[in-house]
Amino acid sequence: MPDPMDDPALDDDSADDTAPPASGKRVPADDREPEGPNRRCILSRAVRRREAMLRFIVAPDGLVVPDLDARLPGRGLWLSPGRDVVETAAAKGVFARAAKRAVVLPPDLAERVDRLLEERCVDLVGLARKAGQAVAGFEKVKSWVHTGRAGMVLEAWDGSEGGRAKLGAETWGMPVFRAMDRLALGRAFAREQAVHAALEPGGLARRLEADLIRLARLRGRLDGQTDAAGTDTKDADRKSGGPRSGHSGPRERNRRDRKTKPL
Repeated sequence: MPDPMDDPALDDDSADDTAPPASGKRVPADDREPEGPNRRCILSRAVRRREAMLRFIVAPDGLVVPDLDARLPGRGLWLSPGRDVVETAAAKGVFARAAKRAVVLPPDLAERVDRLLEERCVDLVGLARKAGQAVAGFEKVKSWVHTGRAGMVLEAWDGSEGGRAKLGAETWGMPVFRAMDRLALGRAFAREQAVHAALEPGGLARRLEADLIRLARLRGRLDGQTDAAGTDTKDADRKSGGPRSGHSGPRERNRRDRKTKPL
């Protein structure tokens, strides 16, 4: 199989990366961010929606910097979320090739992205808590689910199987995310640890969902896994009627197994 790095269009995010804008003034391709909702992974060339990917930029000193908000100036270098994807891109010199310049790579780049994504999730849950849009604790979460107030459920991946299974039966068909551990989830609620949490539907929940999916993919904690090449399983799941990427749905598991099982 040919190495995708050998493709001369590797860093091409649009149909024509050198075409001048309507003004007639040519803008260097490296200084422009292509328009539209999708971006191309510089490692695998898989195309995903930009909010589902990881953006990096090259600072003036050549340092590769994660830009998870996708707001920093400069042309973005996009990767599918996955620790092995980030590490492979760094090891193969993909960042330098896509940027068309020498770059400096932090040795812990994948770990930095992991920490930044986790803190984003913790901060968003904390904001929801302060706004009265999030609760923690099994009974509170169960109450929110029963009354229809919850829009998503968060469960610590290192929580007890019994508690997770019991709450899973109560959250039939609801998005359940298991991207963080008890300590991280606890920080969001200003406590030592938390195992179960729920958020109301709304803007904060939507922002959190996007980051949780990226974090889960980075950590390999999804129903549909992202392989080393960054292949997106989300579209395949949707076409086949499988589970929505980023969470486990008891309804979908029941469809497959005729019974609810914890992940």
